[in-house]
Amino acid sequence: MDISKIILSDPANNWVFSRAKSGVFLTGGYIRDLLLGHISRDKDYVLKNSVEKISRETAKKFKGTHVVLKSMRNYRVVIKKKPAAMGRGRVLSLNSTPSLREVLDFSLLNTSIHNDLKKRDFTVNAIAWSRETGIIDPLSGIKDLKNQVIKAVRIKNLTDDPLRIIRAYRIGAELGFRIENNTKKNLKRLAKDISHVASERITDELFKILSNYNSIKYLLECYKDKVLNNIIVPGKLKKDKILANNIKDYKKFDLFLKKQLTGINKSLEGKKITSFLNKEISQGLNRLGLIRLSFLLRNSIDPHNRLKISNNIHRALKDIHNAYKEIVKTSPVNFKKNSQEAVYKIFNKARNRAFETSIILSFKKRKNIKWFFKKAEEFTKIKNKILLNGNDVQKILNIKPGAKIGKILSDLKHQQLKGSVKTKAEARRWLMSNYT
Repeated sequence: MDISKIILSDPANNWVFSRAKSGVFLTGGYIRDLLLGHISRDKDYVLKNSVEKISRETAKKFKGTHVVLKSMRNYRVVIKKKPAAMGRGRVLSLNSTPSLREVLDFSLLNTSIHNDLKKRDFTVNAIAWSRETGIIDPLSGIKDLKNQVIKAVRIKNLTDDPLRIIRAYRIGAELGFRIENNTKKNLKRLAKDISHVASERITDELFKILSNYNSIKYLLECYKDKVLNNIIVPGKLKKDKILANNIKDYKKFDLFLKKQLTGINKSLEGKKITSFLNKEISQGLNRLGLIRLSFLLRNSIDPHNRLKISNNIHRALKDIHNAYKEIVKTSPVNFKKNSQEAVYKIFNKARNRAFETSIILSFKKRKNIKWFFKKAEEFTKIKNKILLNGNDVQKILNIKPGAKIGKILSDLKHQQLKGSVKTKAEARRWLMSNYT
């Protein structure tokens, strides 16, 4: 397969190969994806010389950010993309998450390209291309691509960088490939080595798995092979049982979600829900990944255990878990008698995560996902609609500032959510009749 025209039609590729003239190679996932018919926004360049100079010139040319990585031999250029360049208004399937940045990695080649490829993680990533030679495939990576197999280049390469242990499952999830038997056996054998890897790197790989729509098969394999157990709950029997139960719930949720979305994917509501789940929150984790993470970390499992989670995600998990406790407390009888009030009470516990909670709620109550999502929209609209503020309350009731104002406003909001108060005039009448 000749991919030369595709490679050189890319502005960044054309620029780098023109500046370097010779001794520059494209490697890794970018070449792998091209051979599979996909375009990746992450590129890995290996150069024999002038690495820093060319990387800095590339950053300047494309108005990107230049980052110096380890040993002053590796550099990164991050180029931000405008949403319009991604196809404004386009609704993506859950099989892919749009990226609003392009990442170009530059590294020094201090050996032959063949030896460099032998140090890579998996054969499908150990393929290179240069303008002089075309495809370079000393480890039969193209054959493994055709056979849809994830195979370690050498087992020693897994021990050299144990992050590759979890990366096998991430690449499997992204490509839908089978992990080769001997590689799989050694992933399980080396599972405990993941404890030597920096938390940030582990988190990045796990979040990519969680954000991928078809990840359930590979996350279950990751769990059965004891890799996930060494990331979330190393060593304690009680916590291992908690994780086992959480995995079961995660699997049930995924099956439910796929069935629901399959039935509505062509409708406007279905596209809206799909678009929502695709949106990134933080650290490359999308909203689908956040919901899945909330299942994994339920029941007091420390979310910082081998993971490095941002404050934004930590707050989101706390809100979802508080809402989940309210879901469990709500009896089926009360839910049926006054479902809207019960749902709004749960959403109130979720704070800013009503939409994620609506999807969990539809799973727990086994009801149509569209209905709950619509209720989350209604709740958010009401919650954000301020009929009266603190100054208004003081003037209407002729009272001084104090804690009582906050309590009155909270009661008023509750009336709004119940549907008893909808306008400013009704809010004033409600105040006068209840506090004078």
